[in-house]
Order: sequence, then structure tokens, then C-alpha cells
Amino acid sequence: MAILYWFIVICTIFVFAVMLWRLFQIFLLFFHKKDAIQKANIVSDDELLSVTILVPAYNEEKVIRRTLATLEEIEYPNQKLEIIIINPKSTDRTSEIAKEVASKSSKNIKVLDATNGFEVHGKPRALNFALKKASNEVIIIFDADSIIDKKAVKYLVSAMAKNPSLAMTFGARKVLNPHCFFARLGYLESLTQQLLTETAPPKGDKNLLFSPGTNVAIKKDVLEKLGGWDDNALTEDFELSVRLHINKYKIEYVPSAVTYEEVPERVSVWIAQRTRWARGGWQVFWKMVKNMEKNLKSRKVKFTNLIVFYKLLEFYAPLFGLILEDVLFFLGLAEILFFGGIGISFILWFVFYLSLVFQLLLCLLYVRELNIENGFASFVIYFYYQLWIFIAMRVIWLELSRSENKWEKTKRFTSA
Repeated sequence: MAILYWFIVICTIFVFAVMLWRLFQIFLLFFHKKDAIQKANIVSDDELLSVTILVPAYNEEKVIRRTLATLEEIEYPNQKLEIIIINPKSTDRTSEIAKEVASKSSKNIKVLDATNGFEVHGKPRALNFALKKASNEVIIIFDADSIIDKKAVKYLVSAMAKNPSLAMTFGARKVLNPHCFFARLGYLESLTQQLLTETAPPKGDKNLLFSPGTNVAIKKDVLEKLGGWDDNALTEDFELSVRLHINKYKIEYVPSAVTYEEVPERVSVWIAQRTRWARGGWQVFWKMVKNMEKNLKSRKVKFTNLIVFYKLLEFYAPLFGLILEDVLFFLGLAEILFFGGIGISFILWFVFYLSLVFQLLLCLLYVRELNIENGFASFVIYFYYQLWIFIAMRVIWLELSRSENKWEKTKRFTSA
């Protein structure tokens, strides 16, 4: 019984620490709200840097016309803007639609047929192929399903123009399709992640942010110095962000730059997407572990590496907290079934469950989207998060079985 007691105590302390950290992040969110909601200033056209927009589009006939329509509405000097649609051997009408729109557009739109192994290496290989063709100072990446605010590019580039030390900027991603219940849960997950890890932290040179992969701007010369994107990375955005931080480049979040993206509406699509994210995150984490081990042996450990390593560990804390919450739940259930009463484990689990709901409600209150549908989803999302435990086990199995790191395209649900 003593062992069980101390196990419960340890579980409680860890989960409490995670919850306390989340609540502190929400406190920062509201504390810095005035700064966060203030629109960023846009510099004059003369000060704007030249931009190449890259849009990887593999079998995107459902959405590419809509995305191109929003790209045509972008407010940016035409002489400083080129748009490259990357078509890596699409088997549908993606290339045909893109070329049709490009031929009639007033913007400088090019359709680039990539032939360099996108089927295996996915987005990073396609981006590296297009990088060689890009002719401007800043590279901006949008996903093929993006609906882009017409001022988004100006906001991203203006931040760089005002602060030349910035190597990367990225904007806010809002959910396009929260109409079905599962997609609404994905919207809540995306909302809290962005608010707590991107909006809440105060701006500053010591703030470590990580690229979301779309609605992202990066200086071309910096990208070339780093050797471009890692062809073998499943989460090329995350991996590139880590390399930027290790090399002491600066990244800034620009909430005024807004795009709208789809979230999965089916569990099977969600699992495929999150497996790629989780496996890619694990690859980056393991790469950092190997580098740390190498640096320790040579006694060349840099403080920056330690900070980045800590931030990577921080990503896993909520998952560990969730697992320990589940342990408390099942211990509490056992107490009810075998001892006929509600014990401390179940009470602790319920307190932590309510704390999670409270966090979500506060986030919804912050963005003024607290309604009946979102409020109900907040009470259910704990059970949605259980899918992440399945994802973790799936990734462990894939790594142990040495399964091929093959890119899986995310299925689209809306058409335009």
C-alpha cells in the first residue's frame, strides 16, 4: 500500500505541475492581451522585401482554385512578388487548374512540375526543388488548402523589414471547417496550442517559437546557409525551427497575418496526420539527443542547445500528464469497484479534468468564441486527447519495427 500511496503522490505532483504551468500560460495570455490584439504596423511599399510564395500542391484539385483566388487578392507590389505552385506528379487535375488560373492572372504565378521523389519525401523535397527556382529575398510557404488574408504577406514581411535580425516570421492559423463535431474538437486543440505556445509568451529575443509549416516567411539567404529543408524530415517545419534556434537565428509570431486551414473531419485522417507529426517530432527530438551526446563527449555543450532541448521536452509534458491522469482515473475506478467508495484517486482525477475544461473555456473566452457548441466540446475534449496515447503507441511501434518514413498526404474535405 505504501508503494501505491507514493505512486499516487508522484502522479498528482506531475499532473498538478503541468496544469499549473498551463494556467500560468493562460494568465500570461490575458496579461499581454493588449499587445497581442494590437495590429502590427505595415511598412511602406518601398521598404517591403521581395517575396517568393511557395505552395506545394500534390493532388489538390479540390482546393487549389480557391487558394489561387485568395493569392490573387493579396495586397503586395506585383514587381516584388512571385508565386510558385509546386506540382509534384499530381495524378488529378491540380496542374491543369493551376496553369489555367495562372494564364489569366495579373499576378506573377508559375506552375512548377517537380520530378524529384516527392512521393517518398513529400513536402520538404518539393520545397527544396522550388527553392532553386525562387528569385526573391523572402520565401513564404502556404499550404494548398489555405485561405489567405489579403494583408497576411505584408504583415509577415513588415515584421522583418522593421527588425532585420529576424530570420523567420509566422502568422495565425484559423480553422476553416469546424462544422462537424470531430473537426470542432480539432479546432479547440489548434486554438489552445496557438494561444498557449505562440500568443501567451511575451515577445523577446529569448522566446523560442517553432514554425507551424504554413503561413511562414523565412529569409532566403538564411535558408540557403542552413542547407534548405531536411528532405528526410516528416515535420520539416519543426526541424528547421530547431536548426534556426541552435544557430541563434530569431523567430517572431505575427498574429495579424491570418490564414484559414482545414482540420481533419475523420478519425482515420486525423490519425494519419498526427502520426506523421508525432513521428517527425520524435525524429527531431532523437536527433537533438544524439547531438547532445556528441557535444557532451567533446565538452562543447552550448547553452542554446540546452534551452532548445528543454523546449522539446516541454512538448511531451502534456502527454505524460494525460497518461498519469488516466492512471488516477483507473485507480479511482478500482477503488469504487473493489472498496465500494470514491477514493482520493478519483477525486484528484476529477479535479484535474475540471481544470482542463476550465483552461479551454478561458481560451474560448479570450477569443470571444465561447458558445454552447464550443462549451460542450470543452467537456468532451479530454476523451479526444486519448487518441494521442494511441498515436504515441503507434509511433513507438513504427520506430521499433523500422517502418519506412514515408510522407502521407492529408485528405481534404472541402472543395472549391
